Amino acid sequence: MTCKKLFLVMAMFGMTMAAFAQTAGKQYFLVDSRTQMPVLCYPMLPNWLHGGKTNWTTEPATPVNWHVWAMSPDQQVKIIFSSLTVIPAPMQMIRQVPFLQNPNILPMTLLQGVGRDHNLTNVRLVEAHFNQHEAPRDLIESRMKQAQQNGIRPTNFLYTELFFHYEGYRGDKKYTVVFSLPMLATENRPGMNFSTVVELLMPMSFSCPPEQEADTLKRLEAMVKKVQMNPNFTAVVNRIAAQRTANWIRLQNEIHDQQMEAAANASKTQERVRDMWSEYIRDVDTVSNPNTGEKMFVDSRYDHAWINSDNEIIYHNNGFNTPNANTATFDPNSNSLFNQTNWRKLK
Repeated sequence: MTCKKLFLVMAMFGMTMAAFAQTAGKQYFLVDSRTQMPVLCYPMLPNWLHGGKTNWTTEPATPVNWHVWAMSPDQQVKIIFSSLTVIPAPMQMIRQVPFLQNPNILPMTLLQGVGRDHNLTNVRLVEAHFNQHEAPRDLIESRMKQAQQNGIRPTNFLYTELFFHYEGYRGDKKYTVVFSLPMLATENRPGMNFSTVVELLMPMSFSCPPEQEADTLKRLEAMVKKVQMNPNFTAVVNRIAAQRTANWIRLQNEIHDQQMEAAANASKTQERVRDMWSEYIRDVDTVSNPNTGEKMFVDSRYDHAWINSDNEIIYHNNGFNTPNANTATFDPNSNSLFNQTNWRKLK
C-alpha cells in the first residue's frame, strides 16, 4: 500500500461528517466526558484493547481535541488517530513557515511524544518527506466560507502530507513507528500583513515489529474506512467554535451556564443522550468516577473498564490476554505499557 493511497483514505474520512449508518457487530464508542455525548464509533477489533480521551481547550478554532487507540492482544501493535489540530504561524507567509519547508522539523519535535505514546525507548527518526496533493474542493470551499464570515481574505492554500518513519525499542526488540500528518496551510492577507494557519487534518500513527508493517497498515486503513463521527457532537463543537470566534467572553458565560444546567439536570441529559443514540448505545452503566466522586456513564457491553487520573478510560472484554485468556485478567497497573499512571477499576 502506497503512502498516497493511505493519505487518500485518511482524507476521505476527514471530509466525511455524515450521519451515522446502522452498523453491525460490536462497536467502540469514544464518549466525551464533559457532554456525555459519543464522539465517534468504529467496529471493535476482536480481543483488542481500545481506549481514548477527549480534552476541552480554550482555543477558538478547536474547542475540543480527542484521540483514540487500539492495541493488539499480544500488545505488539498499537494504532492511534486523533482530531484536527491547529498550529498558528503568525506573521508568516506559507513559503516562510519553517516546518512546511523542512520535513524533519515536526518529526524531531514529536520525537519524545512518540516514545511516550507508543511505549518505546531510544526512538530515532529514520526518514521524513512530503507528499504533495491537490486540495479537495469541498475542503477549500469550507475554509473560504469560514474566512468570509469572519472578514478574512485567504490568499493562498497549501495541501500536503508529511509522512515519516521512526525506529525504537521495547525491551530488546525493535519496533517501527509510521506517522501520517495531512496538512492544510491557509495564508491570510489582511492589508499588507501575512498570517498563516496550519491545520493537521487527522494525525495518525501506528507502531509494530518491522515485519508486521504491511499488515498493520491494512488494518489501519480498514479501521479508518469504518469510523463514523457523531454529527450531533460535531454540530455542538462547530457551534462553540463559531461562538468563540464571535464573542469570547459571552461564550465563557454560556459554557458556565451549560455546565451548571447539566449538573442540575443530569437525568434529563442522560435521557436525551439515550434517545439520540438509541440505535447505537443500547445499554450503559452508571458508576462513580473515583477521581471526582461524580456519576458517569460507561458502556455496559464491555466486561471491564479502568480510569486513570487524566480521566482516560480503557475498555476490554474477557479474553484480552491471549493466549492465556482462560486464566489471565488484565490489570494496567501491572503492565509496563500502562503503569506510568495509576489506574482504578470502574467495573
